[in-house]
Amino acid sequence: MKTVLFPVLISSALVLTACGGDDSPSKAPAPEVISQPTVAVKVAAAEPVSALERGEQIYKRCKACHTVNEGGRNRVGPNLWDIVGRDAAAVEDFAYSQAMEESGVVWTEENLSTYLLKPSAFVPGGRMAFAGLRDEYDRDAVIAYLKAQSPAAQ
Repeated sequence: MKTVLFPVLISSALVLTACGGDDSPSKAPAPEVISQPTVAVKVAAAEPVSALERGEQIYKRCKACHTVNEGGRNRVGPNLWDIVGRDAAAVEDFAYSQAMEESGVVWTEENLSTYLLKPSAFVPGGRMAFAGLRDEYDRDAVIAYLKAQSPAAQ
């Protein structure tokens, strides 16, 4: 028991000595700040994606209902070839909703962006079931892709 008690007494005495033992304010040096070593981590840089490439990726969601090639057939929605700058409801062999036919919309980049944000709000009574693209960057990318699908871009 003596061997166990002796180290405890010594360490208690050292702790008390370190505390100073008097009532005067401590003038002990500030505690040493131990900083963690910096670890270098290699992060693979993502390849930058152009708006056109991003737009092509996002457009894949539209492919179920729309084609975008010259002379492409209509599906549930009309072919979108050369849509930027075109009047709404202009594809002759597509059956548009009455709301779209009477909208008077010209598909400017601004109108396309507003439409792609929430189609049902832009043309109430339209038949497009797509909920919309909330992200402005995504909408701009799709519009860049659609602009590239025209005779002027070819």
